[in-house]
This record gives sequence, structure tokens and C-alpha cells, in this order.
Amino acid sequence: MKNHSHSIKNMTFFSIIMAFSISNVSKSIAIETYNWPYYRGLNHDGISKETDLNINNLEKLWQVNVNIGFSGITILDNKLFTMGNKNDQDIVYCLDATNGKIIWTYSYDCKLDPNMYEGGPNATPTIFKNKVYTLSKEGHIFCLDNATGKVLWSHNAMVEFNTKPPSWGFSSSPTIVGDNVIYNIGSKGLALNKDNGKVVWSSSGKSAGYASATPYNNQGQVGILMFTGNELKSINPNNGEEHWSYPWKTSYNVNAAAPIVFNTHVFISSGYNEGCTVLDISQSKAKELWINKELRNQFNSSILTKGKIYGIDGNSGRRNKFVCLNSINGKVFWSQKDFGFGSLILADKKLFVLRENGELVIIEARRDKYNELAKKKILNARCWTVPTVCNQKLYARDASGTLVCLDLKVKINAQ
Repeated sequence: MKNHSHSIKNMTFFSIIMAFSISNVSKSIAIETYNWPYYRGLNHDGISKETDLNINNLEKLWQVNVNIGFSGITILDNKLFTMGNKNDQDIVYCLDATNGKIIWTYSYDCKLDPNMYEGGPNATPTIFKNKVYTLSKEGHIFCLDNATGKVLWSHNAMVEFNTKPPSWGFSSSPTIVGDNVIYNIGSKGLALNKDNGKVVWSSSGKSAGYASATPYNNQGQVGILMFTGNELKSINPNNGEEHWSYPWKTSYNVNAAAPIVFNTHVFISSGYNEGCTVLDISQSKAKELWINKELRNQFNSSILTKGKIYGIDGNSGRRNKFVCLNSINGKVFWSQKDFGFGSLILADKKLFVLRENGELVIIEARRDKYNELAKKKILNARCWTVPTVCNQKLYARDASGTLVCLDLKVKINAQ
């Protein structure tokens, strides 16, 4: 009995030590999570701050269909937002990000308009606190209640602002800057009060580009970079006044990849053999630092991190290159031939690239060589929409509307 009692005490002590150890291990590898409320993330750069992601299994947690379209995926507080089109109606979806179940939908009349591609919405919903902001290809603007999908305010850009969409429809995602929400509509954009939808300033015409407005702060001067069909403009977000413009003419007026701001510089790139450049925007005019044709983004943006620019060179359907450039001088660090078309984001020092054919490729973000870490076929239809990494999960969709959620969570095995 004495020995048995001693054994129980030892077991109790051992259990306490194990529980303490497991608790400390759990804390040491705990993963901080983030929201992804805007197209290309909180900083408009396609970079997630999440770390310690598991890429070994890429297990599919759930799959749903959100109908035809190319709208991206935004997430706030475990609510997922995207858009699709069915029977010439756009549908805004609010899903539970943990299981894919529908929380609410909101639909309105808008043509599918499959112009040389499947059609459907191009823009990604923007989430700010209790509001959801959306834009259709035909210029329908909605502000919806985050919790219910109720319309809080709306506009019809084509009717109200004497503007016309570019050839493949309005595509920019709404951008929040201070009290305003900015859209790439008209010759230099449109600004509405984000709370009540009242017009702050507007512009007319058909010269809108496809890229979302990108905010920046240059030595205290707040501005937005707006891509039209033939130039890059810096605009005062408060009154619409133009700071400067830089000519950038692309075939078919397709300036679609978002500008990337770093320090007092901005990187821009376009397809159709246009090329890329880095501009110094510290002065009253944009100054070209270098320009080449090594990286030509047709519409999916590159990633710039620690002096390296990663992106896919060339147009859809080609034997594209995956390229790593030096942001200082534009010289190629390395390139991977015959990579194929796709889109990418950065998380945990890894590039998550969704190829046009539905294959997910994970590449180490390094300057000395191309190093592939994992690869898995996750979708079947055309994939042009950039994936989202949020809360240890990867979300991706294809043109048909199939949306999948993959598990990136590190598993803790307690012995």
C-alpha cells in the first residue's frame, strides 16, 4: 500500500510536469492570427503576417460553390466574403470561414458578360468594421451591413457619374482612405463618404484602369495611386486633385496589376509586352529609376519584400516565367521557365502561387535560387483569382465558383 501510494504521488507529479510542459510548448508555438479585410491584405501588398504555417498535408477542410466570377476572398472575424454570378445576377456571399456555411447573400441584376473569359464579378469585397463595400462590372456600388447583408447605401456609377466601364468591366476593389472609400471609376476615380455614401468627389469618362487604388504616405503627404488605361496618377484622396501623372500606355488599356509602394518608391508592371518600372515619388513629379521587360504582370500583382520582387511574367495561357528581380536596379536574381500563369501572395516567408490550371505551388522566398517546397492540385477550372491566407487556412477559388479551404495549422501531438 505504501509503494502504491508512492507510485500515485510520482504519477501526479509527472502529470503536473507534463501538463506544464505541454502548456509551455503550446504557448511557444502559438500562432498569431490576422484578418484579411482588403484585396491584397491590410497593407495592400499581398503579404500576410502569419507564421509557422504547415504546408506538409494541405488537407481540404471544406468546399462550396459561389458561382461564376473572379472576385477575391476577404475575411474579417471569421466571416468570409466574395462574389459570383448566376442567371445574370451578381451575388455577394458572406460565409462562415470555419466551415463554408452561408451566413447571408445579397443579389442584384448584373450581366455575366463573358467577354473572352467566363465573366462574372471582377472586384473583391472590402470589409471595414460593420460594413461591406462592393463594385460590379457595370458600376453598381453597394455598402452592405456586415451582419445581415442589408443595403445601407448604393450608387449606380454609369447613371450618376457619366462614366463607362473599360472593355472588361469595372474591376477595382474599393479602397478605404480616412473617411472615404475610393473606386477606380472615371478619369481619376470616385470618392464617397464611407459611412453615408455621399459623394466627396468624382470624375467622368471611360479611361478607368482595372487596378485598385493604392494608398500611400509620402513624408506626410497622403495620396492614392490610380491606374488609368494609359497613365499612373497620384491623387489627393480628400478632394480628387492630381499631384502628378506618369505615362504608362498598355495595349487594350489593360493596366490591371496594383502598384506596390515601398519607402518613397513605387513599382508598376503591365502585360502585353509593356514591362515594369520603379519610380521615385518623393518629389513633386514621379522620376523613373529603372525600366525593363523582365516582369510583365498582365493583371495579377507581384510581391515585393526585402528588396526582391517576385511575380509571373507574361500573359495568360502562355509558357510564363516565374521571376525574382532586384527592386534597386531591376536585374534578375533568378527565373523559372515554363512555370505557367497564376497569382501569388506571401506568408511565412513562402510564396503561395495558384497556377491557372488549379495547381497550388509553394515556393521559398529567397534571392539565390528557385526552391519549390510543396505542390498540390486543388482546383479544376481556370484560376485567375489570388488566394488568401488567413487564420492558418488557405482559401482559393476558380472561375466556376468552386471555393476550397485548406488547413495550414500546425498540429500539436501531445505524448
